[in-house]
Amino acid sequence: MVRPSEPEQVAVPGRCPEPRVKMPDHGTFLGVAWSAVQGAGNQIVAARLQCEPDRVRLARLWRPFQHAPTRRNVIERMPAWIAEEARLAGHGLTLGFDFPLSLAETHLRQLGVLRQAISGPAALGRALAERYLPAGADVGAAAEAVRSELGRDQPRSTDCHRAVAPHPGKATALRRALFGIAALAAADVSFLPWDEPESGKPTVVEVYPPHLPRSLAGICGYRDGDGQGRPALRAAVLRTLRSAARLRFEMEEAAEIVGDGTGATLDAVLGAVAAASASQAAFHQVPRDVPRSEGWIYSIPDEPWRR
Repeated sequence: MVRPSEPEQVAVPGRCPEPRVKMPDHGTFLGVAWSAVQGAGNQIVAARLQCEPDRVRLARLWRPFQHAPTRRNVIERMPAWIAEEARLAGHGLTLGFDFPLSLAETHLRQLGVLRQAISGPAALGRALAERYLPAGADVGAAAEAVRSELGRDQPRSTDCHRAVAPHPGKATALRRALFGIAALAAADVSFLPWDEPESGKPTVVEVYPPHLPRSLAGICGYRDGDGQGRPALRAAVLRTLRSAARLRFEMEEAAEIVGDGTGATLDAVLGAVAAASASQAAFHQVPRDVPRSEGWIYSIPDEPWRR
């Protein structure tokens, strides 16, 4: 006797399944939403993800430099903060920062620091700080000095690959990059893609948080300044992360993320997810034709819904 076959679920023509993002079964990942404004220490937000076999847990969401508010304070305290986070992680730590770890190759040539940039952000940061950030120098004034030498902005190859939107405001992008690279220059870490990950040493990658909502759900502009109804979009992004990346969080954390109109807390979470997803794929993302001096923005695989 032939048993009747089970009814098959009919797929909607042309529709893809829900997106899924492969995450590591273990590891600690930090996303850092950067700021280079005056009093930047009060604005920088960090999110810590703890990856486990059955879930990804948002373990902490905080402002790590509130007690070091000035930009100089942040530069001085960054190496020790990373070292302490690595100690707490115990079995390896990956950090995703949402500022450029390098500049366009054309600009590096103009500034005469291409050789240092090829070596990595540590050498580049020392060279830029020596020239533009001597003791007591202001980061904002240094960014203006760099901009006056470079002229107009020039995107990197990775910026074009990830569709990075230019930051509004004169010299804003340069200020973020200069401040961030200088802050990381003295840290004992592996900078990808310049370095190979080392056991026992924190890994630092560059991330671009808006890439995730766009790739996962076609969401653009979740900050209040981008238009109306942004809290609803931030809530939608969280729901997408919960289903696609198995992210688990407390309701108090969700309320904080949705209520933050600047988008910084959501950026920190997205940066941590991007770093974790890139780690799952062993960070094998960089196209062959991307200049080594410019670095790479790590993220989830493009269009994860296309399976």
